[in-house]
Amino acid sequence: MKKDFITPVLVLTLICLIIAGALALVNNVTYPIIRDAAAERAYTARKDIIPEANEFILIESEELPRAVAEAYITDNHTGYIFVINVYGYGGYIKIICGIDTDGRIIKSKVVAHTETQGMGTIVFDRAVEYEGMDKNLEGSIDGIAGSTITFNAYRRAVLYAFEAFEIVRRDNLE
Repeated sequence: MKKDFITPVLVLTLICLIIAGALALVNNVTYPIIRDAAAERAYTARKDIIPEANEFILIESEELPRAVAEAYITDNHTGYIFVINVYGYGGYIKIICGIDTDGRIIKSKVVAHTETQGMGTIVFDRAVEYEGMDKNLEGSIDGIAGSTITFNAYRRAVLYAFEAFEIVRRDNLE
């Protein structure tokens, strides 16, 4: 009776150990590849925002708004890059925003989102309208009927970028 119970348990345990070992081996092989590909995509996104820069130096600051996931200064001091996560209609929206040293938006774009295709994502297509604006967002973009939550989230992300810009610029001037 005990043998009928113990044998299947041992066999299943052995199978689980073999599968776990195989998964660990696959993870060890693929993790560096996935990590490097993600780093390359992030660099390409930053380079798309400020093409004149060769490198982006990560800025460490405890004072940045919580929505700002990363902040960078370019190696040639042409501007700053901010990666912002805000909550929209369908979930989090990850936005990258470049601001020049004069405090004007160079470019911004969405790098990841879960918003509704169509009406929700039309806001992202209009991001070009923010280019050249300062923190007052003068000549502001009109809202889009049917995608107010997404529109407000994008606008909030841009304002977080300006808030972070003021902090890092102040810290770099001191």
